[in-house]
Amino acid sequence: MKPFLIIISNLLLILLISTSCSKEKSIQTEEYIIKVDSIQVNDNVAVGNKITIGFFGIIGSNGCSSFSRYIISGKAHTQTVTVIGKRKVGENIECTENLPMLNGMTLDLPTDSIGVYTIEIVNPGINNLISKKVTVIP
Repeated sequence: MKPFLIIISNLLLILLISTSCSKEKSIQTEEYIIKVDSIQVNDNVAVGNKITIGFFGIIGSNGCSSFSRYIISGKAHTQTVTVIGKRKVGENIECTENLPMLNGMTLDLPTDSIGVYTIEIVNPGINNLISKKVTVIP
């Protein structure tokens, strides 16, 4: 009976230690809007081709930040793009010192008709838009 109690007590001790460690190191992520410094877009695009947008700017303040996704909204010839990043949050997180950059990361938007398209890039804050007009030609 004594060896059985020793084994049970050791298993309970291991279980207690493993669950307490996992709570301390719980790392989560949160999303935020990336500040885009500038974009690169052609002035003219042939109908049926895509409008390719190149993005430039700093994604975050350290290696715990990274690109997450684009949010695209709008209708007809006005497209609004929000560039979303994600960063690790929590206690005792170790991050590299490098600054993650957009470095010309691209997004392709379809063109379905001839005309002038307005591309708007949302930046953090109120009324912080980068706007560019692109003419879709035959």
